[in-house]
Amino acid sequence: MTITPRLVARYPIPDRADARRVLDADGPVPRLQVRSAASLHIHELGEQAELVAEFPAPPATTPWSPVWVAPDLSFAVFGTGTAYVAVARDGGRMLWQQPYGAWEVGRWGYLAFSPAGAAGEPRIWLRLPSGLPDRTLVLTLDAAGTVLARSVLPCGGYERFVSLWWDGHGEVAGVTVTDPTAGGRTAHTSYRAACRESESGAIVLGDRLPPDRDPLRPGERAYLDTDSRAARCMTLDRRGRDVSWHSLPTHRVTATLGLDDFPAPGTGDCSVHNAPYLSYPSGFVDDDTALVTLHNPYDEAAVYLFGEDAWREYSHWLADPATGALHGRVEYPMPEVDNVLPLGDGTWITGEWDACYRWQR
Repeated sequence: MTITPRLVARYPIPDRADARRVLDADGPVPRLQVRSAASLHIHELGEQAELVAEFPAPPATTPWSPVWVAPDLSFAVFGTGTAYVAVARDGGRMLWQQPYGAWEVGRWGYLAFSPAGAAGEPRIWLRLPSGLPDRTLVLTLDAAGTVLARSVLPCGGYERFVSLWWDGHGEVAGVTVTDPTAGGRTAHTSYRAACRESESGAIVLGDRLPPDRDPLRPGERAYLDTDSRAARCMTLDRRGRDVSWHSLPTHRVTATLGLDDFPAPGTGDCSVHNAPYLSYPSGFVDDDTALVTLHNPYDEAAVYLFGEDAWREYSHWLADPATGALHGRVEYPMPEVDNVLPLGDGTWITGEWDACYRWQR
C-alpha cells in the first residue's frame, strides 16, 4: 500500500553552492542550517523559511567542521583545527575558546547545552582530551565561557565518543561511551550520573546500567526518538534488521517492526529496493504514527539493472508505534527523496538539493 502525502510547505534553499545543509528539530520551530567555510546561516521553517541568525565562521573551519548552536541562537561554537571557538551571532565577535591541540574534534569532540543552572541560565558541557587513556575530561561552562567545574570521568578515553543524557527536568542523568573499535563493531556502555551542585555542576559517575534497563544494549541498538509525552521511545538494531518501541521509563519492548514485515525486495512496494535495511533517520511523526526509513546500499550494477526510475537509495514508510504494523510506503510526487526529519507534530520534512518540503499524511 502506498500513501500519497499532502505538501504543507516548500522552503527554497538559499546559497546552495558549496554548502552543507542540516535539518534540526530540537527547538519549537524546525530549523535549517546552511553551512559554508565562511558562515553558518540559521533559517526557521514555519509557513516560510525565515533567516533568523548568521554566524561568521572563525578561521580553520570547513562546511564539515562540527558546530553547536545555543538554544536561544545567541552564539555558536565551532570546532576549528585546534579549539572550540564561540562566536556571537551576526557580527561574529569571538566570545571564548577552549583549546584542544591536535585532537580530532570531528570524531571525538562533544558539546551539549542544558537548561539547568542558577536562575535558569543555560550551561554548556564540552569534552576535552584528558591526557589519560581511560579517562574523559568534561568542562561545565556558563554562557560567557567561564569554567564552573572540571569533571574527570573514569570512562571513555581517546578514540571513544562520550555523550551525556538528561532526565525530564534537564538535569544530567547519565553518560554513554561509544567505542567504534570494539572487535570491528560499534559498542557502547551507559552509566548513571548526576551533577554535584555544591561544585557548580561537577559530574559524578554512578553505576553502569544493566542491559535490562538500557534499551541501547552494547553493540546492538541505537536510540532514534521519544514521543511528545515521554511515554514511548524508538530504537534501531544497529545491523538494520528492525526498529522497536519501548515503554518509558521501564524501556520494556512493546512493539517491533522487522525486515520480514516488509514486502520482499524487488516486489510490491519494495520494488524500489534490492537489498534494503532499516536505517536513520526514523522517528515519530506524531504520538500515534512513526516514520521508518529503508536504505539501499548503493550498487551501480543494480541501478543499471533496475534503472534509475525503479531503484531508490531510500524509501520512507509510516507505521503504528503501538503495534509495529505498517501503514504503507510514502509515495512522493518527485522521484528522489532521501533526507527526512519527523517533527512529532503530524508533519515531516524532506530535504533536496534545491529545497526542503514539509509533508502531512
